Amino acid sequence: MRRFIWLSTLGLALLSVVHGQSIAAQSNNDELIIKKNSLLADLQALEAEALKLEKPLALAIAKAEVAATAWTLDETWAKKLLTEAYELTFPPQEARAKLRNTPPGAKPIPPTADDRAQNETRNRVLQIAGRDRAFADSLALLSAKQLGPYEAHFRYASLADRAFKEGHQEAASQYLLQSIEADPTQITSGFVILDIAAHDRPAADKLILQYIERLRAFPLSASNQSALRVYFSLRSLVFPQPNGDRLRRVIPAAGSAVIRAYVAYVIESIGKMEQSESGSAHRLRGFLLEVWLPLKQYAPELTGTFFQLEKLSRRPGDDGSLPQGNICCDETVNSNYEDRVKKALNKEQPDEEIVYAAITRRDFERARKLLARLPDGAQKTQLTDTVNTKEAISLAARGDITGAETLAGQLTRAVSMLEAYPAIIKRCVADKNQTCVSLLVYKAVRQLKRADLAPHTPPAGIPMSVMPSNREFDPALSSLSKLASLIAPLDEQLALEVLDEVIAAANSSALDTEQGRTGLDVELFRKLSLRNDVRVRQSAESLKDRLRRIVALSAIYQARVAELAETATK
Repeated sequence: MRRFIWLSTLGLALLSVVHGQSIAAQSNNDELIIKKNSLLADLQALEAEALKLEKPLALAIAKAEVAATAWTLDETWAKKLLTEAYELTFPPQEARAKLRNTPPGAKPIPPTADDRAQNETRNRVLQIAGRDRAFADSLALLSAKQLGPYEAHFRYASLADRAFKEGHQEAASQYLLQSIEADPTQITSGFVILDIAAHDRPAADKLILQYIERLRAFPLSASNQSALRVYFSLRSLVFPQPNGDRLRRVIPAAGSAVIRAYVAYVIESIGKMEQSESGSAHRLRGFLLEVWLPLKQYAPELTGTFFQLEKLSRRPGDDGSLPQGNICCDETVNSNYEDRVKKALNKEQPDEEIVYAAITRRDFERARKLLARLPDGAQKTQLTDTVNTKEAISLAARGDITGAETLAGQLTRAVSMLEAYPAIIKRCVADKNQTCVSLLVYKAVRQLKRADLAPHTPPAGIPMSVMPSNREFDPALSSLSKLASLIAPLDEQLALEVLDEVIAAANSSALDTEQGRTGLDVELFRKLSLRNDVRVRQSAESLKDRLRRIVALSAIYQARVAELAETATK
């Protein structure tokens, strides 16, 4: 009997524990549902607030940022918001029809400030939509249908660039081929292939061969400049020049199969154009002569065809002389560089291209000697800032923080500080040197307050209109946002202090938020809210501009969504 009573008591106890666990689980589940519904209500309130924005691009960004947070809570709603945001980026119907009727190969029209704002907003929407590639593809297809072949080329190239940077090489290749199919004469896809070449030359070579194959089926023209664009793009891809890629990196030349295909294509396409547009060989003689040296080494069987075209291409008085030397690129380029520097140092006033070439090669000593020969003025100030920026970054990479800090302290332009200080501080963060981080951050903040906010002046021959104005880009605000985001994991209190500076800069910025630009790093608000939600929310709500408040609060809610998802998995 006692045994029976004991077992009965144990059974009741176990039932009580199981029942208690069931109630606790149900309680936790109910709590999660309540939190989820609360977050959705907050996001719906933000969407309602966004509807008060009068300009389409501002509304588009607001919808996109709300969608970014809502995605894991209600994916259907998020996709609806993103589709609405994407459609808001399209120009009026009359402009759309004109773009749709522009044939592939047509000369591209330089983008206006409105075009740039629309493209930036479209890119942000696609970045969020990229969580579902099929959905992102459907949006890209929508804009291609609405805006014509150039938009399709540009949009797929943008998707390729993002896919490559995220490590999705196969997706990047597919997007690139879609971009080339839309219009093989535009050069945006070429820039993406060049980026790939800097990291994986064989993968880039495979894409170039596919690019050339598609070009063979497309008629080039000298009159609409499609031939100039294509030859320029191919030359850059096959024989990238260090100073041609500005200040980014040195990229190896293509493999022999690509060089051979390039030579054959240039000769073949110029021959075809000469038949359809008499005089094309004459106008494109420079590109024809450029393939002579690689032809001798990689495609000597085309010599006879080349000479026939070369004869047609001669101008009155030309003696038919051909380029001399070899195609051993590194030696040739270095030799040419040395000759150019020596000549420039003997000039009364060297040109900026040779200064940029010296900076690219980290030849900072001679870059400064060249700068010393320039007269005082805006050009010299900009180039001096550039050499100080690049040398500061180079010193930081080698661990010379003192030398890097000294050069950064001489910078006068906010666009230069945006490059230099984060690179130096990142090294201090990597070394877990909190004292170094604090000193540099305070110094950068002080320096930014008196910095020149003007954008870089473009190189000679490029109109100033292509550069963003202070209505499109605020380098001081961007610098402060970047600094705060960089130091947030290491020093919460210092990051919050810089956040105060971000809010103050945003509230006084000339940046035009009606064009969808906030100048804020949304990740900053998400990161810091995980550490101090109340403090960061107060900062967000103190933003005077409605769009900035919506974007900042959306990012804060993203942190809460992430916490909710983590709780649900426990």
